[in-house]
Amino acid sequence: MVYPVPRRLSLPIVPYTVSDEYWKFGDRVPRRFGLWARHLGDDVAVPAGTVVSAIGEGEVVLSEMRLGSEQKRNWGGVIVLAHKTNFQFSIFNFQNFYSVYGHMRDLTVEAGDHVTAEQRLGAVAEGYTPENGWWKVPHLHFAIYTGPWRGVVLPGYWRPERFWRTSLRWWHEPRAFIDKYIKL
Repeated sequence: MVYPVPRRLSLPIVPYTVSDEYWKFGDRVPRRFGLWARHLGDDVAVPAGTVVSAIGEGEVVLSEMRLGSEQKRNWGGVIVLAHKTNFQFSIFNFQNFYSVYGHMRDLTVEAGDHVTAEQRLGAVAEGYTPENGWWKVPHLHFAIYTGPWRGVVLPGYWRPERFWRTSLRWWHEPRAFIDKYIKL
């Protein structure tokens, strides 16, 4: 599939502050029974209702509500945009990259839509709501993925015991990725 090439990228929310309440990209996250996981994005701390924008021109490949509950947390509103790299980026050995936005309400785009840079995608959901995935604090989970697109929602964590679901090398620290893209 040929996706749009963004001329520039910007952060999905300004100010972009990684939440002390949750995790930043790559953090080792404790789980039950001594297990752990790696966080695959940044949790951006903002008030509920904050507008979330597309980081650049792209195509919506996933837009759905994956409602959470007290018994089972989830993504809430999640959107994945596909973008084609500019030719300089091809030295990193990938043609497409995907921006992932989670824990939102009021989604404004559907799969198959073309989006422009800074187009509104939705808003950050209130904490402890199905739209937020039932997480305590309102925040945006934002990630950059460069692996193959399989048409399914992407994981928020890398778990060693489920290594086949994704590879750590396909995930990138979001702010550094955008900064590097801007300089090319």
